[in-house]
Amino acid sequence: MTVRLKELVEQAADKDMVLVAGKGGLDRSVSWVHMVENEEIAGFLEGQEIAFTTGIGLETQEDLYPLVKSAYASGATGVVVNIGPFIHQISPDAIRFCDEHDFPLFKVPWSVHMAQIMHSFSLAITMSEKHSMELAAALENAIFHPDREEMYLEYLEQSGFGKDWNYCVTVFSACGETSGHDAERIAKYSREAESLITSNQWRVAVAHIEERLVLVFARYTAEQVEMMVREIIAAIRSRGVILERTYIGVGKVTKSARCIGKSYNQALKLERLQHLRGRVGEVALYDNSGIDKLLLAVSDRAILEDYYQDSIGPLVEYDRVNGTDLTETLHAYFQFSGSVKETAASMFVHRNTVSYKLNKIEDILGVSLSDFRTREFLSVGLQVREILDC
Repeated sequence: MTVRLKELVEQAADKDMVLVAGKGGLDRSVSWVHMVENEEIAGFLEGQEIAFTTGIGLETQEDLYPLVKSAYASGATGVVVNIGPFIHQISPDAIRFCDEHDFPLFKVPWSVHMAQIMHSFSLAITMSEKHSMELAAALENAIFHPDREEMYLEYLEQSGFGKDWNYCVTVFSACGETSGHDAERIAKYSREAESLITSNQWRVAVAHIEERLVLVFARYTAEQVEMMVREIIAAIRSRGVILERTYIGVGKVTKSARCIGKSYNQALKLERLQHLRGRVGEVALYDNSGIDKLLLAVSDRAILEDYYQDSIGPLVEYDRVNGTDLTETLHAYFQFSGSVKETAASMFVHRNTVSYKLNKIEDILGVSLSDFRTREFLSVGLQVREILDC
Protein backbone atom coordinates (compact mmCIF):
# COMPACT_ATOMS: atom_id res chain seq x y z
CA MET A 1 0.00 0.00 0.00
CA THR A 2 1.19 3.50 -0.71
CA VAL A 3 1.71 6.25 1.88
CA ARG A 4 0.30 9.78 1.81
CA LEU A 5 2.91 12.43 1.09
CA LYS A 6 1.59 14.48 4.01
CA GLU A 7 2.47 11.66 6.43
CA LEU A 8 6.01 11.36 5.05
CA VAL A 9 6.57 15.11 5.33
CA GLU A 10 5.42 15.07 8.95
CA GLN A 11 8.03 12.41 9.70
CA ALA A 12 10.71 14.70 8.22
CA ALA A 13 9.64 17.75 10.24
CA ASP A 14 13.19 18.17 11.61
CA LYS A 15 14.81 18.19 8.15
CA ASP A 16 13.96 21.81 7.21
CA MET A 17 11.76 20.74 4.28
CA VAL A 18 9.75 23.77 3.16
CA LEU A 19 6.70 23.49 0.90
CA VAL A 20 7.14 26.01 -1.93
CA ALA A 21 4.12 25.19 -4.10
CA GLY A 22 1.42 22.60 -4.80
CA LYS A 23 -0.16 22.51 -1.34
CA GLY A 24 -3.32 20.93 -2.78
CA GLY A 25 -1.45 17.74 -3.64
CA LEU A 26 -0.24 16.75 -0.18
CA ASP A 27 -2.78 13.93 -0.03
CA ARG A 28 -1.18 12.29 -3.06
CA SER A 29 0.22 8.81 -2.51
CA VAL A 30 3.89 7.84 -2.64
CA SER A 31 5.11 4.38 -3.57
CA TRP A 32 8.88 5.04 -3.64
CA VAL A 33 11.63 7.67 -3.81
CA HIS A 34 13.94 8.43 -6.72
CA MET A 35 16.96 10.64 -7.39
CA VAL A 36 16.25 12.67 -10.57
CA GLU A 37 19.03 14.91 -11.83
CA ASN A 38 17.81 15.88 -15.29
CA GLU A 39 14.73 16.04 -17.47
CA GLU A 40 15.53 12.80 -19.29
CA ILE A 41 15.73 10.75 -16.07
CA ALA A 42 12.45 12.29 -14.89
CA GLY A 43 10.82 10.80 -17.97
CA PHE A 44 11.67 7.29 -16.73
CA LEU A 45 9.62 7.59 -13.55
CA GLU A 46 6.79 5.03 -13.33
CA GLY A 47 4.42 7.07 -11.17
CA GLN A 48 3.82 7.82 -7.49
CA GLU A 49 7.51 8.49 -6.75
CA ILE A 50 8.74 11.50 -4.83
CA ALA A 51 11.61 12.89 -6.93
CA PHE A 52 14.72 14.36 -5.27
CA THR A 53 17.21 16.57 -7.12
CA THR A 54 20.36 18.51 -6.32
CA GLY A 55 20.54 20.01 -9.84
CA ILE A 56 23.98 18.54 -10.47
CA GLY A 57 22.84 17.18 -13.84
CA LEU A 58 21.31 20.46 -15.04
CA GLU A 59 23.20 22.70 -17.45
CA THR A 60 21.61 25.80 -15.90
CA GLN A 61 19.30 26.24 -12.94
CA GLU A 62 16.58 27.33 -15.38
CA ASP A 63 16.46 23.69 -16.50
CA LEU A 64 14.73 22.82 -13.22
CA TYR A 65 11.38 23.90 -14.68
CA PRO A 66 11.46 21.32 -17.56
CA LEU A 67 12.58 18.68 -15.04
CA VAL A 68 9.57 19.45 -12.81
CA LYS A 69 7.17 19.30 -15.77
CA SER A 70 8.66 15.99 -16.92
CA ALA A 71 8.33 14.51 -13.42
CA TYR A 72 4.69 15.60 -13.27
CA ALA A 73 3.98 14.15 -16.73
CA SER A 74 5.46 10.82 -15.60
CA GLY A 75 3.05 10.65 -12.67
CA ALA A 76 5.43 11.61 -9.87
CA THR A 77 3.87 12.66 -6.57
CA GLY A 78 6.13 15.67 -6.00
CA VAL A 79 9.65 17.07 -6.18
CA VAL A 80 12.18 17.92 -3.46
CA VAL A 81 14.87 20.43 -4.52
CA ASN A 82 18.20 20.79 -2.73
CA ILE A 83 19.02 24.52 -2.69
CA GLY A 84 22.78 25.01 -2.99
CA PRO A 85 25.59 25.39 -5.50
CA PHE A 86 23.64 23.97 -8.47
CA ILE A 87 20.19 25.44 -7.81
CA HIS A 88 20.27 28.80 -6.05
CA GLN A 89 16.55 29.43 -6.26
CA ILE A 90 13.39 27.98 -7.78
CA SER A 91 12.03 29.90 -10.75
CA PRO A 92 8.60 31.57 -10.64
CA ASP A 93 7.58 29.45 -13.66
CA ALA A 94 8.19 26.21 -11.74
CA ILE A 95 6.31 27.51 -8.71
CA ARG A 96 3.38 28.65 -10.83
CA PHE A 97 3.22 25.30 -12.66
CA CYS A 98 3.19 23.33 -9.40
CA ASP A 99 0.47 25.51 -7.87
CA GLU A 100 -1.68 25.19 -10.99
CA HIS A 101 -1.37 21.39 -10.97
CA ASP A 102 -1.41 20.80 -7.18
CA PHE A 103 2.03 19.25 -7.60
CA PRO A 104 3.95 19.52 -4.29
CA LEU A 105 7.33 21.21 -4.63
CA PHE A 106 9.68 21.36 -1.63
CA LYS A 107 13.05 22.90 -0.97
CA VAL A 108 15.69 21.86 1.54
CA PRO A 109 18.92 23.71 2.40
CA TRP A 110 22.28 22.33 1.26
CA SER A 111 23.21 21.70 4.89
CA VAL A 112 20.57 18.96 5.06
CA HIS A 113 21.64 15.59 3.71
CA MET A 114 18.87 14.51 1.35
CA ALA A 115 19.99 10.90 1.75
CA GLN A 116 18.63 11.05 5.30
CA ILE A 117 15.23 12.23 4.07
CA MET A 118 15.19 9.59 1.35
CA HIS A 119 16.07 6.91 3.89
CA SER A 120 13.29 8.07 6.21
CA PHE A 121 10.75 8.04 3.37
CA SER A 122 11.91 4.66 2.08
CA LEU A 123 11.69 3.09 5.53
CA ALA A 124 8.12 4.37 6.04
CA ILE A 125 7.06 3.10 2.60
CA THR A 126 8.71 -0.29 3.21
CA MET A 127 6.97 -0.69 6.57
CA SER A 128 3.65 0.25 4.99
CA GLU A 129 4.24 -2.32 2.25
CA LYS A 130 5.07 -5.00 4.83
CA HIS A 131 1.88 -4.20 6.71
CA SER A 132 -0.14 -4.39 3.48
CA MET A 133 1.32 -7.78 2.59
CA GLU A 134 0.48 -9.15 6.03
CA LEU A 135 -3.03 -7.73 5.81
CA ALA A 136 -3.48 -9.27 2.35
CA ALA A 137 -2.36 -12.66 3.75
CA ALA A 138 -4.92 -12.36 6.56
CA LEU A 139 -7.65 -11.58 4.01
CA GLU A 140 -6.70 -14.62 1.95
CA ASN A 141 -7.06 -16.73 5.08
CA ALA A 142 -10.46 -15.16 5.73
CA ILE A 143 -11.49 -16.04 2.17
CA PHE A 144 -10.14 -19.57 1.88
CA HIS A 145 -10.17 -20.68 5.54
CA PRO A 146 -13.18 -18.90 7.09
CA ASP A 147 -13.46 -21.50 9.88
CA ARG A 148 -9.85 -20.90 10.98
CA GLU A 149 -10.60 -17.61 12.72
CA GLU A 150 -7.26 -17.61 14.52
CA MET A 151 -5.59 -17.16 11.12
CA TYR A 152 -7.16 -13.80 10.37
CA LEU A 153 -9.44 -12.18 12.99
CA GLU A 154 -6.70 -11.06 15.38
CA TYR A 155 -4.56 -9.58 12.62
CA LEU A 156 -7.51 -7.78 11.05
CA GLU A 157 -8.25 -6.13 14.39
CA GLN A 158 -4.59 -5.20 14.88
CA SER A 159 -4.77 -3.52 11.46
CA GLY A 160 -7.83 -1.51 12.44
CA PHE A 161 -10.44 -3.74 10.77
CA GLY A 162 -13.11 -4.85 13.26
CA LYS A 163 -14.16 -8.50 13.31
CA ASP A 164 -17.83 -7.52 13.61
CA TRP A 165 -17.76 -4.87 10.87
CA ASN A 166 -19.52 -5.44 7.58
CA TYR A 167 -17.35 -6.14 4.52
CA CYS A 168 -17.82 -6.12 0.75
CA VAL A 169 -15.45 -7.63 -1.82
CA THR A 170 -14.82 -6.42 -5.36
CA VAL A 171 -12.91 -8.43 -7.96
CA PHE A 172 -11.19 -6.96 -11.05
CA SER A 173 -9.80 -9.20 -13.79
CA ALA A 174 -7.94 -8.25 -16.96
CA CYS A 175 -7.59 -10.89 -19.67
CA GLY A 176 -4.69 -11.13 -22.07
CA GLU A 177 -5.13 -10.79 -25.83
CA THR A 178 -4.97 -14.55 -26.38
CA SER A 179 -5.43 -16.26 -23.02
CA GLY A 180 -4.69 -15.95 -19.31
CA HIS A 181 -4.53 -12.74 -17.33
CA ASP A 182 -2.80 -9.45 -18.14
CA ALA A 183 -0.59 -8.89 -15.10
CA GLU A 184 0.67 -5.53 -16.37
CA ARG A 185 -2.81 -4.03 -16.59
CA ILE A 186 -3.82 -5.45 -13.22
CA ALA A 187 -0.72 -3.73 -11.78
CA LYS A 188 -1.89 -0.43 -13.30
CA TYR A 189 -5.40 -0.89 -11.88
CA SER A 190 -3.91 -1.70 -8.49
CA ARG A 191 -1.71 1.42 -8.56
CA GLU A 192 -4.66 3.71 -9.27
CA ALA A 193 -6.85 1.97 -6.70
CA GLU A 194 -4.19 2.23 -4.00
CA SER A 195 -3.61 5.88 -4.85
CA LEU A 196 -7.30 6.73 -4.37
CA ILE A 197 -7.57 4.60 -1.24
CA THR A 198 -4.54 6.31 0.28
CA SER A 199 -5.41 9.89 -0.65
CA ASN A 200 -9.06 9.53 0.47
CA GLN A 201 -8.17 7.37 3.48
CA TRP A 202 -10.80 4.81 2.57
CA ARG A 203 -11.12 1.69 4.73
CA VAL A 204 -10.18 -0.65 1.92
CA ALA A 205 -7.64 -3.47 1.89
CA VAL A 206 -5.96 -4.61 -1.33
CA ALA A 207 -4.96 -8.14 -2.26
CA HIS A 208 -3.96 -10.02 -5.42
CA ILE A 209 -5.53 -13.47 -5.68
CA GLU A 210 -5.26 -15.78 -8.69
CA GLU A 211 -3.95 -12.89 -10.83
CA ARG A 212 -6.96 -10.73 -9.98
CA LEU A 213 -7.17 -7.45 -8.10
CA VAL A 214 -9.27 -7.93 -4.96
CA LEU A 215 -10.53 -4.94 -2.95
CA VAL A 216 -12.10 -5.50 0.46
CA PHE A 217 -14.25 -2.56 1.59
CA ALA A 218 -14.83 -2.28 5.33
CA ARG A 219 -17.83 -0.68 6.99
CA TYR A 220 -19.51 0.74 3.90
CA THR A 221 -22.97 0.34 2.41
CA ALA A 222 -23.47 -1.28 -1.00
CA GLU A 223 -24.18 2.16 -2.45
CA GLN A 224 -20.93 3.58 -1.06
CA VAL A 225 -18.95 0.63 -2.40
CA GLU A 226 -20.45 1.10 -5.85
CA MET A 227 -19.56 4.80 -5.78
CA MET A 228 -15.94 4.09 -4.80
CA VAL A 229 -15.55 1.35 -7.40
CA ARG A 230 -16.79 3.73 -10.08
CA GLU A 231 -14.33 6.39 -8.84
CA ILE A 232 -11.51 3.87 -9.20
CA ILE A 233 -12.65 3.05 -12.74
CA ALA A 234 -12.78 6.77 -13.57
CA ALA A 235 -9.25 7.24 -12.19
CA ILE A 236 -7.96 4.36 -14.31
CA ARG A 237 -9.57 5.81 -17.43
CA SER A 238 -8.23 9.29 -16.64
CA ARG A 239 -4.73 7.82 -17.05
CA GLY A 240 -5.59 6.90 -20.62
CA VAL A 241 -5.98 3.19 -19.78
CA ILE A 242 -8.78 1.51 -21.71
CA LEU A 243 -10.63 -1.14 -19.72
CA GLU A 244 -10.53 -3.65 -22.56
CA ARG A 245 -11.05 -7.30 -21.62
CA THR A 246 -11.69 -6.14 -18.06
CA TYR A 247 -14.46 -7.64 -15.92
CA ILE A 248 -15.68 -6.49 -12.51
CA GLY A 249 -17.84 -8.17 -9.88
CA VAL A 250 -19.01 -6.80 -6.52
CA GLY A 251 -20.22 -9.21 -3.83
CA LYS A 252 -22.80 -8.78 -1.11
CA VAL A 253 -22.14 -6.68 2.00
CA THR A 254 -21.45 -9.18 4.81
CA LYS A 255 -22.44 -9.09 8.47
CA SER A 256 -18.92 -9.69 9.79
CA ALA A 257 -15.34 -10.55 8.85
CA ARG A 258 -16.24 -14.25 9.07
CA CYS A 259 -18.24 -13.92 5.84
CA ILE A 260 -15.61 -12.18 3.70
CA GLY A 261 -15.16 -15.43 1.78
CA LYS A 262 -18.83 -15.50 0.78
CA SER A 263 -18.66 -11.97 -0.60
CA TYR A 264 -15.47 -12.87 -2.47
CA ASN A 265 -17.03 -15.94 -4.09
CA GLN A 266 -20.07 -13.92 -5.15
CA ALA A 267 -17.84 -11.21 -6.64
CA LEU A 268 -15.69 -13.83 -8.39
CA LYS A 269 -18.70 -15.55 -9.96
CA LEU A 270 -20.16 -12.23 -11.09
CA GLU A 271 -16.80 -11.27 -12.62
CA ARG A 272 -16.75 -14.59 -14.51
CA LEU A 273 -20.35 -14.06 -15.64
CA GLN A 274 -19.37 -10.64 -16.98
CA HIS A 275 -16.58 -12.37 -18.91
CA LEU A 276 -18.94 -15.01 -20.33
CA ARG A 277 -21.43 -12.34 -21.33
CA GLY A 278 -18.81 -10.05 -22.84
CA ARG A 279 -19.68 -7.11 -20.57
CA VAL A 280 -16.35 -5.32 -20.67
CA GLY A 281 -15.66 -2.63 -18.06
CA GLU A 282 -19.16 -2.88 -16.56
CA VAL A 283 -19.71 -3.31 -12.82
CA ALA A 284 -21.81 -6.34 -11.84
CA LEU A 285 -23.33 -5.70 -8.42
CA TYR A 286 -24.68 -8.59 -6.36
CA ASP A 287 -27.56 -6.46 -5.08
CA ASN A 288 -28.62 -5.61 -8.64
CA SER A 289 -28.07 -9.03 -10.24
CA GLY A 290 -31.72 -10.14 -10.33
CA ILE A 291 -32.18 -13.86 -10.96
CA ASP A 292 -28.40 -14.31 -10.89
CA LYS A 293 -28.47 -13.41 -7.19
CA LEU A 294 -30.94 -16.23 -6.53
CA LEU A 295 -28.94 -18.73 -8.57
CA LEU A 296 -25.65 -17.74 -6.95
CA ALA A 297 -27.20 -18.41 -3.54
CA VAL A 298 -27.81 -22.07 -4.46
CA SER A 299 -24.96 -23.86 -2.72
CA ASP A 300 -25.95 -27.34 -3.91
CA ARG A 301 -24.51 -27.61 -7.43
CA ALA A 302 -26.56 -30.76 -8.08
CA ILE A 303 -29.77 -28.70 -7.94
CA LEU A 304 -28.49 -26.38 -10.68
CA GLU A 305 -27.30 -29.30 -12.79
CA ASP A 306 -30.72 -30.95 -12.53
CA TYR A 307 -32.42 -27.74 -13.64
CA TYR A 308 -30.00 -27.39 -16.53
CA GLN A 309 -30.63 -30.93 -17.73
CA ASP A 310 -34.39 -30.56 -17.40
CA SER A 311 -34.42 -27.30 -19.36
CA ILE A 312 -31.83 -26.73 -22.09
CA GLY A 313 -29.50 -29.71 -21.53
CA PRO A 314 -30.92 -31.73 -24.45
CA LEU A 315 -30.59 -28.71 -26.77
CA VAL A 316 -26.95 -28.16 -25.84
CA GLU A 317 -26.24 -31.84 -26.41
CA TYR A 318 -27.97 -31.74 -29.81
CA ASP A 319 -25.76 -28.78 -30.81
CA ARG A 320 -22.66 -30.65 -29.66
CA VAL A 321 -23.46 -33.77 -31.66
CA ASN A 322 -24.73 -32.03 -34.82
CA GLY A 323 -22.57 -28.92 -34.89
CA THR A 324 -25.60 -26.59 -34.82
CA ASP A 325 -26.19 -23.28 -33.04
CA LEU A 326 -29.72 -23.76 -31.72
CA THR A 327 -28.79 -22.81 -28.15
CA GLU A 328 -27.26 -19.57 -29.41
CA THR A 329 -30.40 -18.92 -31.45
CA LEU A 330 -32.61 -19.46 -28.40
CA HIS A 331 -30.46 -17.11 -26.33
CA ALA A 332 -30.67 -14.36 -28.96
CA TYR A 333 -34.43 -14.92 -29.31
CA PHE A 334 -34.91 -14.30 -25.58
CA GLN A 335 -32.44 -11.42 -25.61
CA PHE A 336 -34.60 -9.63 -28.18
CA SER A 337 -37.86 -10.37 -26.34
CA GLY A 338 -39.09 -12.93 -28.85
CA SER A 339 -38.57 -10.77 -31.94
CA VAL A 340 -37.71 -12.99 -34.90
CA LYS A 341 -36.71 -9.95 -36.96
CA GLU A 342 -34.19 -8.64 -34.40
CA THR A 343 -32.87 -12.13 -33.71
CA ALA A 344 -32.25 -12.65 -37.44
CA ALA A 345 -30.50 -9.28 -37.73
CA SER A 346 -28.22 -10.02 -34.76
CA MET A 347 -27.23 -13.39 -36.25
CA PHE A 348 -26.96 -12.10 -39.83
CA VAL A 349 -29.43 -14.65 -41.19
CA HIS A 350 -32.85 -14.53 -42.87
CA ARG A 351 -35.99 -14.45 -40.73
CA ASN A 352 -37.11 -17.76 -42.23
CA THR A 353 -33.89 -19.34 -41.00
CA VAL A 354 -34.62 -18.20 -37.44
CA SER A 355 -38.22 -19.44 -37.68
CA TYR A 356 -37.00 -22.84 -38.87
CA LYS A 357 -34.51 -23.07 -35.99
CA LEU A 358 -37.16 -22.10 -33.43
CA ASN A 359 -39.44 -24.85 -34.72
CA LYS A 360 -36.53 -27.29 -34.48
CA ILE A 361 -35.93 -26.20 -30.86
CA GLU A 362 -39.58 -26.85 -30.02
CA ASP A 363 -39.35 -30.34 -31.53
CA ILE A 364 -36.16 -31.25 -29.65
CA LEU A 365 -37.39 -29.99 -26.28
CA GLY A 366 -41.04 -30.93 -26.78
CA VAL A 367 -42.28 -27.46 -25.84
CA SER A 368 -44.08 -24.47 -27.32
CA LEU A 369 -42.14 -21.22 -27.26
CA SER A 370 -45.40 -19.30 -27.42
CA ASP A 371 -46.07 -20.34 -23.81
CA PHE A 372 -44.82 -17.73 -21.30
CA ARG A 373 -43.95 -20.24 -18.58
CA THR A 374 -41.96 -22.32 -21.04
CA ARG A 375 -39.96 -19.30 -22.16
CA GLU A 376 -39.33 -18.34 -18.53
CA PHE A 377 -38.22 -21.90 -17.72
CA LEU A 378 -35.79 -22.06 -20.64
CA SER A 379 -34.49 -18.53 -20.06
CA VAL A 380 -33.56 -19.43 -16.49
CA GLY A 381 -31.98 -22.61 -17.84
CA LEU A 382 -29.67 -20.51 -20.02
CA GLN A 383 -28.65 -18.47 -16.97
CA VAL A 384 -28.09 -21.65 -14.94
CA ARG A 385 -25.76 -22.83 -17.68
CA GLU A 386 -23.69 -19.66 -17.30
CA ILE A 387 -23.61 -20.05 -13.52
CA LEU A 388 -22.35 -23.62 -13.90
CA ASP A 389 -19.68 -22.45 -16.36
CA CYS A 390 -18.33 -19.66 -14.16
